[in-house]
Amino acid sequence: MKTKTIINIVLFSFIFGSVTYLVINEVRSRHRSVAAETDLPAVADNQVPSSEVAVSGKSSPQLSQKVVVYYFHGTARCPTCRKFESYSNEAFQEAFAEELKNGRLEWRVVNVDKLSNKHFVSDYQLYSKSIVIVKIQNGKQIAWKNLNRIWELVRDKETFVKYVQDEVSTYLEAD
Repeated sequence: MKTKTIINIVLFSFIFGSVTYLVINEVRSRHRSVAAETDLPAVADNQVPSSEVAVSGKSSPQLSQKVVVYYFHGTARCPTCRKFESYSNEAFQEAFAEELKNGRLEWRVVNVDKLSNKHFVSDYQLYSKSIVIVKIQNGKQIAWKNLNRIWELVRDKETFVKYVQDEVSTYLEAD
């Protein structure tokens, strides 16, 4: 009976020690991750972010109006998520090369899992991977639209590209 009790105590001690070790490592890992992300610039509400994302196109402060198109994704990215980015990028390069070049259109890829980008989830009421078009006038956001049909159109590249191009054209023509 005494041997059985000793074995149980040793096993419970081992399990407790293992769980404690795993928890401490996870906390340290998250702390390092948060510390690294806090070095990124903060983005004020309704301001155009500058450097937290990959950007295609020049930032043109002399333009009073421009359109920013965001692709919001998480850290884990499935093949469909990668198609959203690829198809959209192709749509912009095909139809809006001049607008990208002159800064009237900006294409930004944003990981919303990064601490500094979490505000986008509430700013644009995101519930999944999304493409959002934002109209900027004099440095302030004046309108935005979530392209919610991307999920239903992703299996048809041509229709997807046309949908994105048409929606962006609407925002660009509203100048």
